Amino acid sequence: MRDYGTAAESMLASLSGIISRHLVWVQARRRDTGLVEAAGFWNGLDVRQFTVGEEARNYAAAGSLLGVDPIRGEVGLNVQMHTIRFSSIPSETVNLINIYDLRGAPIEVHRVLFDPVKAVQVGHPVRVIKGWVEEMPLPRAAEGQSVDIEMTIASAARALTRTLALKKSDAAQRRIDPTDRGREYSAVSGSVPVFWGSGKSQIGVPPTTTAAKPAFDLEATASRGDGDNRK
Repeated sequence: MRDYGTAAESMLASLSGIISRHLVWVQARRRDTGLVEAAGFWNGLDVRQFTVGEEARNYAAAGSLLGVDPIRGEVGLNVQMHTIRFSSIPSETVNLINIYDLRGAPIEVHRVLFDPVKAVQVGHPVRVIKGWVEEMPLPRAAEGQSVDIEMTIASAARALTRTLALKKSDAAQRRIDPTDRGREYSAVSGSVPVFWGSGKSQIGVPPTTTAAKPAFDLEATASRGDGDNRK
């Protein structure tokens, strides 16, 4: 059971009604610069800042034009698919598709509760979905009509379907942190010879070898010794 906080739990128990809103937070890479940026949307009427954990996030208003299908959860390793619907009217939604490369972008959906009378936030935002963007195609509306845009989200279980090579690549690590160079040379690791103790790596240069000394000839030594004794 999700913990919405004491105040929210008391209001839910009172059966006096409550307003539920969803916060969508996606971190996608810009097509022009390659930098990862965050964008937030919520089905409220104005731009608002919410504190998620210890981070203050700004969410653009999508009003009632943002809808989240019923969230399904189950125990196991099956990848769950969730759908979020945006309206194509707000420019922020169109920019989200045209400016950012969304496929595979990390995304979080939080639920926040409001008092229906005072319209104030009750409790803290609670995460209900965490995963990656599967797809978000931009459909064409008929003349004089509008059309909704659907974003499909794959649940966090999708990470278990990734191959080992993809987990260990430099590109995959840079998507997590663009400044992380820990796997920069993973593609050539093990193929470049490095000789310890030489002060620097000797690429392509074999280590210096020393010619083996001839075996010790006991018989010849004994002969020389006998000759010396006879003298």
